[in-house]
Amino acid sequence: MALPPDIQNADHATQAHYRQMVRDGQSPRFAEMCALQCPPGTRGTERAFMEGRNNNEQLDGMPRKQAQWLSKEAREAGISISGKYYCGGIADSRGWKDPEAWVSSNDDVLRVAKKRRMMVTGSVNYDPGPEPPKRKLISESIVNDLVAKERKKNPSAKVGELREKVIEKHAYRVKNR
Repeated sequence: MALPPDIQNADHATQAHYRQMVRDGQSPRFAEMCALQCPPGTRGTERAFMEGRNNNEQLDGMPRKQAQWLSKEAREAGISISGKYYCGGIADSRGWKDPEAWVSSNDDVLRVAKKRRMMVTGSVNYDPGPEPPKRKLISESIVNDLVAKERKKNPSAKVGELREKVIEKHAYRVKNR
């Protein structure tokens, strides 16, 4: 029986436990999980999100000078990077100097995505959908055209009064206007 790589690298007792579970009819994947006493990673959990990212482990994969420079720049921007991970996908134009781009959980990513109306996928999924249309009360060009027409009818009227009258009559109606 061919053993999965993690079981091959485990001690003899773990390998024996795996083989016995498979002989007893358990699936190889379940037997591997039980023998190693390690549950599978679950998408959307803090464990899955921060795995390999705690205690600034993302800096360990960088050249030493670059990691020191990045942490120095973040500190100078007033950001405490302790226990946080730099998530460049949600950063604004400031990049690593953006305090909200340094996250410590899925909730931080979701909060920033909602605040900035960003679509994110991966450990955190959020789609803000289409932005609601911004409604103007009335276009400025329409107001100017209608004021000019009203002015022809009543040349002695003040432009400000005509403007208010046109807006009141033709503008989009909203509450508390």
